[in-house]
Amino acid sequence: MHTTELFEKVSRQVIAAMETSGVDWCKSWAPIGGRGPFSIDSGKSYTGFNTLILGMSRMSQGWSSNEFGTFKAWRRKGYSVAKGQKGTHITFYKSGTKTIENDNGQEETKAWRTLKLYTVFNAEQIADYTPLDIKDVPEFTANPNTAMDTLASDVGVDVRNVDLAQAFYAPDPDYVNMPRIEQFESAEAYACTLGHEITHWTKHKTRLDRNEGYAFEELIAEMGSAMLAASLGISPTPREDHAKYLNSWIKELKDKPSSIQKASAKAQAATTYLLNAQSQKVGLAA
Repeated sequence: MHTTELFEKVSRQVIAAMETSGVDWCKSWAPIGGRGPFSIDSGKSYTGFNTLILGMSRMSQGWSSNEFGTFKAWRRKGYSVAKGQKGTHITFYKSGTKTIENDNGQEETKAWRTLKLYTVFNAEQIADYTPLDIKDVPEFTANPNTAMDTLASDVGVDVRNVDLAQAFYAPDPDYVNMPRIEQFESAEAYACTLGHEITHWTKHKTRLDRNEGYAFEELIAEMGSAMLAASLGISPTPREDHAKYLNSWIKELKDKPSSIQKASAKAQAATTYLLNAQSQKVGLAA
């Protein structure tokens, strides 16, 4: 399979989820708390586009395990893939720079990047292997809004209650406006809305300097909110008012299947930016 085919396949899956589940489409791939898909080799969680691919594979196949590895990785651990099992394609992206000599004999720096495909298998596709007991839905012992509020505060987001009728990010004065928590149906709905808006907050020119079209930026923020919620142990709760964006998202993915990889990569970049900034702030305060 080529990367173009993979983008088309995943785009079709996302479009089907949007058409079938509406604003709940993120629930077809986002972990509901706990840990998302991770590599048995490195022990690290998959990120960006791979989170989406593996999450959708888990949901469609009914796998409860989050463990994934290549054929060789499972062999190194003394296991083999069960007969007849088909793997899931994921991507590996790497970039850098190199110094070359141009036509004038002068040295110049040129950027390079490569995108490769790998095939991985879930633990439940492995013969004689008992998957680790990793729960997707932990028991919440505190209101889920606390973690997202703490994240926003730790990274320095200016959260105001100027307009209690709507949630939004104002780029020029650079603040996030939120209605009060009691105006939401649940603490999860409040937390995920705040996650959506602080994902927008990362687009500022002094942060990730992201400049996308309105509807596409909303897709990034929606995916970013789901990724943040998963990282913080919050059940993804989409906003009903985002139903108005579904048709534009579906059209974008049909016209340009690679857009799903771009959106997930930018959502992951925003999530990583926020969580790293919080980690650094907490580390300095310790």
